[in-house]
Amino acid sequence: MSHAPKSADGYKLAWHDEFEGRAVDRARWSLGTNVRDDAFQTVDAVKVEDSVLKISTYTDPSTGRHHTGWLITRGLYEFRFGYIEASVRFASRPGQWGAVWLMSQANRAAEPPNPAAGVEVDIIEHRAVSKDNAADISNEFSSAVHWNGYENGKTISRGSGPQRLPEKQSFSSWHTVGVLWTPEGYQFYLDGAETPYATIKEGISLNDEYIKLTCEIKNGGWAGLIPPGGYGPLGASTNATMEVDWVRVWRP
Repeated sequence: MSHAPKSADGYKLAWHDEFEGRAVDRARWSLGTNVRDDAFQTVDAVKVEDSVLKISTYTDPSTGRHHTGWLITRGLYEFRFGYIEASVRFASRPGQWGAVWLMSQANRAAEPPNPAAGVEVDIIEHRAVSKDNAADISNEFSSAVHWNGYENGKTISRGSGPQRLPEKQSFSSWHTVGVLWTPEGYQFYLDGAETPYATIKEGISLNDEYIKLTCEIKNGGWAGLIPPGGYGPLGASTNATMEVDWVRVWRP
């Protein structure tokens, strides 16, 4: 298995999923069944095949509803400080995006703000296009931290800004993304580089965080406009997909 970056030397593998079975390991992950923005989360959108997890975003032709999948480790595996890394690839579509992130059950608005209680840590978010489909950004990605809950006007955010893959690379191939989370902050890494592409020293969570692998849909939001015909039925070439080869957590 790949190792944590040099800045996390001495860390030991604490949790991992290689997706080697024929289905999602329900001892490791819960599957979402909620409605969020323009997406109906469904277990049908999630499958494991050839040691790869695949989340498909599709449109039910009989109802016109858009479906996608969420996996979370809430209540099953939560950790405090460490290095988490995932191997991912994307076929994102307008109106949709995929993400690997951490969340705390205690991320709530407070006065004064208290990030120690819990933070959203977006290890990677990937979109096909920018707002209003203005630009192709399929070779770009971003990372961020958000804290103080989600009440309007109270959330505090810090981000990496847009990051771009090296020339001639794309997210149709596998890439590793990771974050080293310590009491001093967050360092974000791509493809095993020794140097982080972003360091954030604010919004430091001192609470347990769980892992989320998700795809979302929101028409007219930061990921652009849903195609007029949707994403096609499950299994169509027009589905948006996020694939994960493995997720691993190393801890001090």
